[in-house]
Amino acid sequence: MAIISEQSKKSNNIGWNGKTLKQMLEESDRKFQETGRYQGIEELKLKKQDPIRYERIFSRLRGGLVNARETALNISASPIVKEIGELSFALYTPEGDSVALSTGIIVHVHTMSDAIKYMIRNDWEVNPGIRPGDVFGNNDSFIGDVHNADVHTLVPIFYDGELIGWAGGVTHEIDVGASTPGSMAYGQTSRYEDGLIVSCEKIGENDELYKSYELRAKKAVRAQMYWLLDEKTRLAGCQMVRDAGLRLIEEEGIDTYKQFIGEVIEDGRLTFRDRVKEMLVPGVYEAPSFIDVPFEGEIKLPSYAAKNQLMHAPMKLHIGKNGEFKVDLDGANKWGYHSFNCPPSAMQGALWVQLTQTLIPNDKINDGAYFATECNLPLGSWSNPGNETLSTTLSWLFLIPSFTGMIRSLGR
Repeated sequence: MAIISEQSKKSNNIGWNGKTLKQMLEESDRKFQETGRYQGIEELKLKKQDPIRYERIFSRLRGGLVNARETALNISASPIVKEIGELSFALYTPEGDSVALSTGIIVHVHTMSDAIKYMIRNDWEVNPGIRPGDVFGNNDSFIGDVHNADVHTLVPIFYDGELIGWAGGVTHEIDVGASTPGSMAYGQTSRYEDGLIVSCEKIGENDELYKSYELRAKKAVRAQMYWLLDEKTRLAGCQMVRDAGLRLIEEEGIDTYKQFIGEVIEDGRLTFRDRVKEMLVPGVYEAPSFIDVPFEGEIKLPSYAAKNQLMHAPMKLHIGKNGEFKVDLDGANKWGYHSFNCPPSAMQGALWVQLTQTLIPNDKINDGAYFATECNLPLGSWSNPGNETLSTTLSWLFLIPSFTGMIRSLGR
């Protein structure tokens, strides 16, 4: 019997300066809690000393993301992707914070961030390991997503033995293999009817998808061709994002790149705060919403699901004089046995859609605005179920009416 030493089971740390990714994430969280600033950054030194270079670096990165999206758009044959444009790509820090985003479905700025941070917090660095050429997939909304029709591809980016970031891509699938056909199926009462769910799984290595994963996807969904073409679409785009980032690092230097990705997120946080102070009046704005779920008498549903229910979204928007921005759903009613439940990552996604089309439509879109906002989503409610056995394939049915209240509040 082979004997494996404890030392041989440990992978080399892939974070900066010999740290693990978990140590980097914990340090980042601690600095923000202590200072209120991303990574504790007190001054945007690169932007102040060389503003043209700073803007050029951001433009290069975002240009690479948009180029990846436009190229990948033509790889897929899926009508949802090719004709409607339901895809986007983003670049992340090693800890999983968004640096820049392409055009496309902006809802996923932070959902992919949640997925990356889940892997870090749960020691993916050790098992299954994070190595150059690895490919990870996710569509689990309780980890980081809106619903399982939105599928993530996440690719680590290494430079000189260190993980210096992640490339992420997302598309909306035409069928998810749920108990009823379609991308946003309903009629399910639990997760076990929601179709194919990939929970931050390693789905490939050496820049190729596993044949075993491709086979599982083929057997799990109805629109096999579209699912697999979209997998290749996202992987090709992520590889383009990775290559664009590495070219920039070769030209600007790794130290400059590391400094920039921290500063640009803090810049995004400061910009969002300034925008709130410029555009909004401090106060508390209330705009509750309701939507009915008229399932009483549905013969295909079990008795505990075949009932009439009412969703309550007691939307409160708190605006502070120093640019504070808080969404509060205190009082939201309980989750239900339907497919309209919304985990926190889905709620963050909806918030992003709203903010990028109202307060910050022209600024640098990244996780800076996430660090400048706060959400109160009561545990046990439809907006934060705390029960991972529930169905979430059609979270949008509750998301849309709940966030109309935020738009009304911004208008006021």
